Amino acid sequence: MSASPINRRELFCSLMLPAAGLLGGCVSAAQTRKTSTAKVPEGLGTFAMNQDGTRTFKEHELVDQDGRKLLFQRDLMEGQVFAATFMYVHCTGICQNLTARMTEAYDLLKPVMGKPVRFYSFSLAEDSPADMKQYMIEHGTYGRPGWSMLTAKREVIRDIRWGFGFFDPNEEVDQDLKGHTGMARFGNQKLDKWSACPALGSPQVIARGVMGVLPPGERPALAGIIRAEGHPARPMASFKPVTALGPQRPSL
Repeated sequence: MSASPINRRELFCSLMLPAAGLLGGCVSAAQTRKTSTAKVPEGLGTFAMNQDGTRTFKEHELVDQDGRKLLFQRDLMEGQVFAATFMYVHCTGICQNLTARMTEAYDLLKPVMGKPVRFYSFSLAEDSPADMKQYMIEHGTYGRPGWSMLTAKREVIRDIRWGFGFFDPNEEVDQDLKGHTGMARFGNQKLDKWSACPALGSPQVIARGVMGVLPPGERPALAGIIRAEGHPARPMASFKPVTALGPQRPSL
């Protein structure tokens, strides 16, 4: 949720998940996916670290835009590569622009969307599946492979948000929907690799952030996000290159 400009930046820098350089479609639990047995400690936003270096979050139940029930750790986190944002249907602030930027990033990532990348839009306001589905239809995101909008009790979403490092220590500020964060969290759970960037920024930067949590050998060369090689020099006003060494001292 929102903080003062300085507080938000300081909080974000300090709350990057460990191992950071620190969400889609309906995700079903694959039969071959391991089930985590690590015990998550009590507390808001807590998770457990496993012996293999991955983390286990609390096993919350959520519902997607089609009314299907999903478990947070088993279905949305285990082994997944994702970009997660937090928004809500009747938002009158940044949500529509956030959705537009993520849609543009999705278009750049089409070859990997759904396999393996997923987008998760978590509702901050306990939106109903019907309202989420209508929102996605209106914004052209419904039916896109790998993109899910997810709802649950506000305290569940709050716990997930805190687990991703998006919170404010001021209770009133943290719970203020009008000032919610516009950040996107990227994760590769099986590598415990995490990063983030503003979801209202450049779609290219968002897409590169998603690609950045993939192993180098598994990052496809997507034309829309490849950086141009080289940085052409720009002329400097009043600059005069040195053409001589200047006066020389006589030899002794």
